[in-house]
Amino acid sequence: MEYTEKHWNNLKRSSRFDYLLELAFLITNAQNQGKAPRGERPWDRLDDNFSSIYGKAKHLYCDTRAIRDIEVLKFLKEYDIDFYDVHQDLGQQKALEDIASAWTSKHITLNKHMHLIPMASTQSALIEFLMKNNHRQARIHKEEYWNKSQLAHFNCKAEYYIDPKDIGPNDAVVVTLPLHGTFEVPTWINEMFIHCSKIGVPVFVDCCWAWLQHDFNVNLEYECIDTVTCTLGKLFPIEGFRCGFKYTKNINNFDTNYSTNKIGTQLLIDLMNKFPADYIVQKYKPLQDFWCGTLGLRPTNSVHNCFCGDDLLWYSEHRALAQDGVNQNVFCLIPLFENHELITKYLIRTNQDRQSF
Repeated sequence: MEYTEKHWNNLKRSSRFDYLLELAFLITNAQNQGKAPRGERPWDRLDDNFSSIYGKAKHLYCDTRAIRDIEVLKFLKEYDIDFYDVHQDLGQQKALEDIASAWTSKHITLNKHMHLIPMASTQSALIEFLMKNNHRQARIHKEEYWNKSQLAHFNCKAEYYIDPKDIGPNDAVVVTLPLHGTFEVPTWINEMFIHCSKIGVPVFVDCCWAWLQHDFNVNLEYECIDTVTCTLGKLFPIEGFRCGFKYTKNINNFDTNYSTNKIGTQLLIDLMNKFPADYIVQKYKPLQDFWCGTLGLRPTNSVHNCFCGDDLLWYSEHRALAQDGVNQNVFCLIPLFENHELITKYLIRTNQDRQSF
């Protein structure tokens, strides 16, 4: 079901729903007072009145963004570089290649013919892929992050595939690993890569959610793999800087001359040197277990969320993707992680600290 504002007053609210709404009010009030982390988007702006706080609390869990981890925030706030020295650094590309290869090595295996280059954003890399393959039919899975609505905005009419064998020789495939709707790598992914390699179909792989997975190790050595994008904006709060890197088969001067944000690239290098790829997963797994246990919900393979029951569909992390049929039974735990200490003190004070569902 696709929930809209008109459904709010008539929702059948479970005790779990009301419990989370109460915590959302607590967190949103704290955000308004500058005592709790918030996001960087226009909808994160709060006015000092009840209407604004109420509106934000209703949708607090629907927004997936990077966890405002205290150690990462400390690193970013104290980050100090010489802009000109970075601009003149002729060894930066090699430094990025070295640290990125080491940082991703436990998670993805790539063909030795793939080349790493910086990229402005996954969206820009995707548009390049679609333009290069505009003579082909774009194919996506129904649980894909880059859904039909988004691709239509790029004047690309995508079609779904259910089985890898649905993909034909005149197609081009876009896939996010793990799939956004389930946060799991599908069991048929190797079959799809083998099939696409046999029939000459290029595949674009987006790994933006990979670094939040408990168990993520994917072989991307197949001939069909055209582009693999890696961004850290879902892991660290740097999405507003629009910096990342991608692996691609064929590059020329147009790819390299116009893709490099050397300040953003340096930030990526320094973040990867400071924090391993599994930093967030290892740190927040205990909190995922705690909140899943408290709420009576099953954890996903992604540390930042869990599968939710129908009583929490209003709060679905994927509400904005409902029209495309993306799985709605996913709940975002990030606000609870960030405010765990605040919430714990509040629950003790209100005699709710032993409540579970």
